[in-house]
Amino acid sequence: MATERPYKNEARAEMVRVWAKLLPIVAGAFGLAGAAWLFARHDPAHILRLVAFAGFGMLWLVPVRLAVMLASAQGWRALFPKPRAASLGLLTWMAFVRNAINTLLPVAHVGGEVAAARSLMDSGVPAPIAVAGIVVEITVALFAQMGLTLLGIGLLLSYVGTAPLIQRLWWGLAVALPAGLVFVLLQHRSRPFSRLLGAVSRVTGARPASADQARAVDDMIVALYARRGALARCTFWQVVSLLGGALEFWVILRLLHGPASPRLALLLESLTQALQSAAFMVPGTLGVQEGGLILIGAAAGLSPGMALAISTVRRVRQVGISLPVLWLWLRRERKRRSVPVESSPH
Repeated sequence: MATERPYKNEARAEMVRVWAKLLPIVAGAFGLAGAAWLFARHDPAHILRLVAFAGFGMLWLVPVRLAVMLASAQGWRALFPKPRAASLGLLTWMAFVRNAINTLLPVAHVGGEVAAARSLMDSGVPAPIAVAGIVVEITVALFAQMGLTLLGIGLLLSYVGTAPLIQRLWWGLAVALPAGLVFVLLQHRSRPFSRLLGAVSRVTGARPASADQARAVDDMIVALYARRGALARCTFWQVVSLLGGALEFWVILRLLHGPASPRLALLLESLTQALQSAAFMVPGTLGVQEGGLILIGAAAGLSPGMALAISTVRRVRQVGISLPVLWLWLRRERKRRSVPVESSPH
């Protein structure tokens, strides 16, 4: 009986790994089918004609995206204790890599963070700082996004007054805000990484080899939350990054000869971000971005064709930037792994 238990634990762990890989793929397939159905239903030729208005003007989205990633990286860097553990250039590159992996690969919007932590450690950043910095940065970004969502709901009220969509958004925030607070409380009080490692060891039957490192990550998370000034700077730059996303929508509306206004751009950015965060299991939020833009755009007077044209231009920007970034990162990883480790002389 004692010998059977490790095999059961291994089978259970393997089943968890299979489902973790399978669920995003299935969600992505459904999302892709939903997006295709939406395009087929709303005159694809008309949508392509609208997209043609943008043309080479879509190149303007490249510097806008660079500004967004720079702001995000600056907020991330603000969390690192002095002397800075990572340069702004490295963190900006890793912000692009995180976004590319989460956009193009079926990793449930966490694979980019795992890759970033590993790359930072390979660059000499201590593991506790690399992991804790990402965890706290994600949490700060979550609350910044909630604030922007509140602004988006207010803007939506200015367009349509009370509506079922607004009620659903309020309910979503009513659930998300306490969940975010619980997440922060767990980071402070419950030593989540030590507990997670213990849970993994119970499932697999293996003795945890990095318990000290997990405790160090938990200690670093608490230490980062104690740096109020750093948290304030991180929050500021995360808000700037989100506003940069609104600027991207404004540029797209101008390129498509749509009703470009700061109010509409903020509305689209804030509520689209909220819907995409809720659908984190769907790779690239396929179908979610398209359906969300149709719903939000309808409230603001945009036709479904215009909403899908906006989504298409965003997709072109996502693939046009993320695909080369992902290719470069994979090439660099392949080269790094192929370099033989020199053995020390006896």
